[in-house]
Amino acid sequence: MIYMIEPDDELSDNWVFFEDDPNGLLVVREEYRDLACQCCGKIDENVAISRGPSPNFIVQANSDIIATSEGWICVSARFCEQINKLEFGGLRFVSLADSNFSIVMPDLLVETDESKAGFENHNQCASCGRFGERIIGPFIEGMRLPTSDFTFFASSIANENVKVSYYRFFVSELMVEAIRRLEFAGIDFAEAM
Repeated sequence: MIYMIEPDDELSDNWVFFEDDPNGLLVVREEYRDLACQCCGKIDENVAISRGPSPNFIVQANSDIIATSEGWICVSARFCEQINKLEFGGLRFVSLADSNFSIVMPDLLVETDESKAGFENHNQCASCGRFGERIIGPFIEGMRLPTSDFTFFASSIANENVKVSYYRFFVSELMVEAIRRLEFAGIDFAEAM
């Protein structure tokens, strides 16, 4: 059985790639503005993360796992340490400025057949081709699952909300059992469809 990782908590008004301007409007952070599509305003999140997270983005939470307002997952230093000890593959941790939390990036993107993955796509941008929303999926039926039961994985097709793309992370039942024993705060699992 395969499960999707579900953070219990969300950092409301805490954005990785966006900030409030002096008028209180949500705009792309200055360090990422050159990555924004002139038509829809979406940025290339992978390039943005490779530049490094903004030093102004700091997570203050009591949970070990938390979602940002965009849907990106951040995890505590404790989570990173314990997962590394278990030698589970498939994740890369990108430290934030305060080093108490990291953004989670997938190291294993599995091949996904979009026609079987259950995505609902809305409002495709005429300029960059990204969707205003890509929701519902991915369904397991559309993904080529990894051969190892001890690796995190995400679909090669990211989900999209009106601001950014983001990944949903999947794990095996064996991994769920091991992770639950670590008693991380803020993590839940939903059976994948």
